[in-house]
This record gives sequence, structure tokens and C-alpha cells, in this order.
Amino acid sequence: MDKITSINIVIPCYNVEKVIEKCMRSLSSQVYPKNKYHCYFVNDASTDSTAKILDSFNNDDGQITVIHHKKNLGLSSARNTGINKCNAELIAFLDGDMVVENNWLESFLPYFNKNTIAVMGDNIPPTDIMLNPVEKYYFGNIRGARQFNDGDNISFQYMLYNNAMVKRSGLLKSGLFDEKITKYGGEDTDLSAKIWNMSPNCFIYSKKSNSVHYHRRTLNGFCSSMKTYGEYNLPILIDRYPEHKSKLGGDWIFSIKGYLLFNFVLLKVIKVGFYIFPSQLFIKYMVISAVISGARKSRNHSNRII
Repeated sequence: MDKITSINIVIPCYNVEKVIEKCMRSLSSQVYPKNKYHCYFVNDASTDSTAKILDSFNNDDGQITVIHHKKNLGLSSARNTGINKCNAELIAFLDGDMVVENNWLESFLPYFNKNTIAVMGDNIPPTDIMLNPVEKYYFGNIRGARQFNDGDNISFQYMLYNNAMVKRSGLLKSGLFDEKITKYGGEDTDLSAKIWNMSPNCFIYSKKSNSVHYHRRTLNGFCSSMKTYGEYNLPILIDRYPEHKSKLGGDWIFSIKGYLLFNFVLLKVIKVGFYIFPSQLFIKYMVISAVISGARKSRNHSNRII
């Protein structure tokens, strides 16, 4: 994109009191022309001091609009609230526990062409903390889109929206985020699958559009979240997009190969191996195993959202 286009930024916020002011400062100090971008912070009924910090931030230049949900509605709803306020050609997304460099908005633009609908940036850890093994895996190169090179087209299952820029026209055609998906994970993949089915090969990965992610993780906590995703939301995605079952990992849930590779006995062996030698490959196995375990448990649920 050669012209200076207008950009809106949507930032969902929930209990991010320790980071939100840094996030706001990083966005208000973008080198992009001030009259060409605007930020919508959506407070999803935080129970800490997030709302107070949002309301007290110096907004003399009018770059920021703060919206408060009266009750907690979930990430999808918070993002949609922001999207519905937007009128710019491009919409950027950033989570409230992230901080960006002052050229963050500009960094996305070179990746857009007529076929591109969305560009996903990368998340990096703060430099002032020592990462634990699961955080090294989370920010490592064997997970997600980091397996690809800068500027590569990526498939829909890798496209996330915690640090991304999207053409508004593509978002509106997709029907936005599904607000019925309220448990952990899946809302991004659902939206990306809808967009992909309308326009394949429309997602690009940027290694130059980084956000510093201030969110600590533990192995048990991460695996618990991924099991929740597998139990509740992965089955929804497989039901909605059966043509993408393989890309979603559905081939490993109830198949012979799945039971041979992901079972209780092998998981025990991997856990013992991890405590002797905390390899990222062991962590990857445990995370995938948590997803599959949740998905196998989901066959007991009869109230899926389709």
C-alpha cells in the first residue's frame, strides 16, 4: 500500500492493570500520522483497576476511545464491539497485555497487496524476565507461524489476531468473531477459516511487526487451557469445517495412529523424560496431548455450538 490509509486499532482488555498503561503509551506514540489512526480500547468488565487506568489516561490528542462492557462477554464480543465502531480501511488488533514499538502500524503495510486480507505479526517476550521452559516453547520456533519465514503465506490455522492487521472489508464479509465461543481458544481459527474459504492464500506472516507480550505461563496452566480448547472448541471447528479436519488436527483424535502416539502410557513416559531433560519437543507433545485428550472427552458433550 503506497497511499497513507486510515487505520483503526481494536484492543480488548480484561484484568490487565499491570500492562495496560504501557500498551496505551506505545499506541499513542506511533509515528504513523496522528490523523490517520484511532484506538478503541474495549474493557470487558475487568475486576481490577484496568477501567480506572483506561479512563485516566491523558487523551488530549483524541487518539483513544474507551468502551466499557457492563458484564464480561468474552474476547470475541470485546473485539466485535471495537470492530463495530471502526470505519477505517484497515483494522489492527492488539491484546491489552502487549506493548509495541512506535513503528508497529507502519511495519504491516508493505505486506499488503490486492490478494492479502490479513497480516499477522509476532509476539516476543520481555527482555527483563527469565523464561521458564514452557515460555521458551511458547516463544520458540517450533510452534505456530514461527516455522515460516518473513513474508510467507500462512494457512488459516496459524492466523491469530492478538497482533494483526486486517482489511475491514474482509472482516465484514466474514461475519466477525463468533461471540458464542467464550471458552479458551478457537475464535481466531474460526474467523480465519471463514475468511480462508472466501479467499484462500490471503494471510501473510510478518516477523517485523512484533509485540512484547507480558503474560507469564506455567506448563500445567498452558496444558489446562489447551485441554479446554480441545474439549469445547476444537469439535465445533471440525464440525463447521470438515474439509479442514486434517489441518485442525482432527485426524489424530480417534484414529489408530492417534491412539498409538497419544495415550496415557506414552504421556507418562514423556513427563518423566521432561523432568530429567526439559526439551521443547517434550512440551510440544504434552500440549498436543492435552488438546487431543480434551477432544476425546468431548464425545460426551451433546450441546455443541454449530
